[in-house]
Amino acid sequence: MHGMNYWPPTRFPTKHDSRLYDAAKINKELAGKSSTIHDLCPDIWAQIFEYFEIMDLFTTFGSITDAVDQVLFNENNRFLLRGLILDAGVNDVPKSIPFNRVISLTLNETTSLEVLQDCCELRSLKLIGENEWIIWIIRNIRQRNTKLNQLTVVTPKIESISELLMPILSISSLHRLEIHTDEIVETTKVSTLATIPSYIEQFIFDSDSTVNWNEFSLTLPEFTRIRLLSISLIDRNQKSEPSFIFQNLRTLSLGLLEVSFNWIIQLLTKTPCLVKLKLTGLVDADGFVVNQKWIRLFESAQTLVRIFVNVSLELDNESYHCEKIQAPLCALNLSLICNGDDNDCNVYYGTLEWLLTPIQFTPITHFDPKVHRVDQKAKLYLQQASLDVQNMITIEVAADGNCLYNSIICLSGNTASTPSELRVRSLIELFKNENFYHNRFAHIIGPVNEAIKNIARNFSFSELYEIAALSNVLKCNIQSVYPTIDYRSDLNIMNNTFEHAQCSIASKTICLFWTHTESETEARRSNAGNWSPNHFVQLLLPSDNSQSQNHLSQPKISDSGSTPTKATTKNNTLTQVRIPEFNADDNEMQPFQVPSTVITTTNEIITPRTKRRLQLVETCASVESKIVEHKRMQVRERMTAKRAAATSEEAERQRILARERSAAKRTALAPEVVERKRALDCERSAARRAALTPEEIERQQALNRERNAVRRAVLTSDELEQQQALHRKQMAAWRAALTSKEVEQQRTLAVDRSMARRATATPIEAEEQRVLARERSTTRRAAHESEEAKQQ
Repeated sequence: MHGMNYWPPTRFPTKHDSRLYDAAKINKELAGKSSTIHDLCPDIWAQIFEYFEIMDLFTTFGSITDAVDQVLFNENNRFLLRGLILDAGVNDVPKSIPFNRVISLTLNETTSLEVLQDCCELRSLKLIGENEWIIWIIRNIRQRNTKLNQLTVVTPKIESISELLMPILSISSLHRLEIHTDEIVETTKVSTLATIPSYIEQFIFDSDSTVNWNEFSLTLPEFTRIRLLSISLIDRNQKSEPSFIFQNLRTLSLGLLEVSFNWIIQLLTKTPCLVKLKLTGLVDADGFVVNQKWIRLFESAQTLVRIFVNVSLELDNESYHCEKIQAPLCALNLSLICNGDDNDCNVYYGTLEWLLTPIQFTPITHFDPKVHRVDQKAKLYLQQASLDVQNMITIEVAADGNCLYNSIICLSGNTASTPSELRVRSLIELFKNENFYHNRFAHIIGPVNEAIKNIARNFSFSELYEIAALSNVLKCNIQSVYPTIDYRSDLNIMNNTFEHAQCSIASKTICLFWTHTESETEARRSNAGNWSPNHFVQLLLPSDNSQSQNHLSQPKISDSGSTPTKATTKNNTLTQVRIPEFNADDNEMQPFQVPSTVITTTNEIITPRTKRRLQLVETCASVESKIVEHKRMQVRERMTAKRAAATSEEAERQRILARERSAAKRTALAPEVVERKRALDCERSAARRAALTPEEIERQQALNRERNAVRRAVLTSDELEQQQALHRKQMAAWRAALTSKEVEQQRTLAVDRSMARRATATPIEAEEQRVLARERSTTRRAAHESEEAKQQ
């Protein structure tokens, strides 16, 4: 703030009286506001410290910190601390810090191990220290921290890579591993890693020492699930072909030191699913400036869609970037962006043009038992969907957060496509037509810009925006099927067909089903009695249903949920699009150029005629629902009157007849159908009980007791004995079919019920229960003794 007069700073009190503040008024004033103080750049902070007295400013911040600590460290709030960094100078850690709520921790060698013993919710851990200390720490925490997902190791020197990896691989929850070191002493020592299964998907190895690939690959066979691999420095002494095959690798980043171009081609043949390649470092001109060798590279990696080239050429003892690198890449239809003003420091981002060419999507329509597996839990949920889809088959896909995109890939049968590619295409569609999607869906599922932030995170659960965007990406109609569980009128849009912008009679339609990975009972138990989906599966027709196949090929026209044809203006100029940062990718944000069609959307126009038609449809639907409900009430009233007018003999005869019909119907059903009906009845009963109030539950229990008492009163002693014997047989058969785990659950549930019943019973009721229990025990012992006497 040059040219500004200095004013003495205002003194802020370091302590405050909470009685002077109206909390409700302050909360109302601050509603909708968010602090951005952490985003201030260093220049602004420098001006702040120049304008204010530093000590007074720190005193003010200290008072704010004290107030914030009272909120963050309050046990009742249960806040999770996203990041805690304990620097090398930290020796004494405040006891008030709730380490059991820290999910990200940076730890130096000088810090006590007791800190880690309390961190039971850790997802990310960074260790900075000597190699021996890091190995000792990992061995002490690998069994205790069961949620650890990411581990970063920073050490000046590694004696043996295999010895460091051995305790790390035993952490079964670990998915990302980063190792940063200055020196590697030994890479060839082979340990017993083959006995340790690894679930690591991302491995980043950053070293100032060069690495021999073939020696380093001896430590990699256990990384069978790896999807991202980054090696900082590969040396020139690669005399043999790469031997290890990365079946699941999607992203490969290599720092090169005069590595042969032919060796890189040989390496890519060992990565059959590679999507992104990053090459940096110092290279010679051989291979890197020859078109034919670049063509061979792309032929050896058929799935490659993106390449990042940032290499320097070594010529005449000088290294510099030059146009020799750019020329062959441009000849291969690579769209390049030059990032950097200096001619000797240019970075070329290349993306193959066919990344954003339209997908040739020909969906599979019928179930193939050789390829597909049935999702049994989704199959039960499908029974609660609309009748026109209940004959379809639910197909099992991975429930990893990318289930929507996994379903699309399964329908296409194209293994070259990846969930990340479909996610990026959906994001670009939402970016280009943000106004259209916002006007269409924002009032139902929130602003589109917030949804885009969520979509940009890989493995994040998908929502309605992505279904609507995918219909335009795939040029295919998508029928969204939502089960009628906890159904509300605002969920009508979930049961809809989303048509793409160029929809025609010949357009194909695919079915996607909203479901849950757990049964309805378990899902409600873990969600406070409510049910909401957390999984997508695709629906296919049975393999022998040709009629349904023809029906599926016809688009299903929808009134309210179909995507209208958009007015477009085409422009063939290049538009810069930024690929979002994914967790499964490396940490850089890389712009690239693609031929793009710029689409200008118009708001949806509802004419008075259309409005009247929609109102008429809603009125008709409301009238029809009222008529159906009225008929149901009339039927219930007639049945009630008929039962009231019937004599006891007629009522008993009707009950016997109903039981015989039910028994005949059950015997005609297949065992699988019977089991499915039982499971469905149990889930419906659980849902019905979860929706009842305590008063309604008590009323239902009293009514059941009265009915049972009346039924037992009209039975003779022989009939009562037969009923009890039948009930004992049924209970014995049911207990015999239970597993040991289910038996333990039933015992726990019975104990809980007994405790709850005793806690709510009055002294008189408790005494009556004791007398009744003693009578039952006496009767049971007498019957047992008579049976033993007969046997003797």
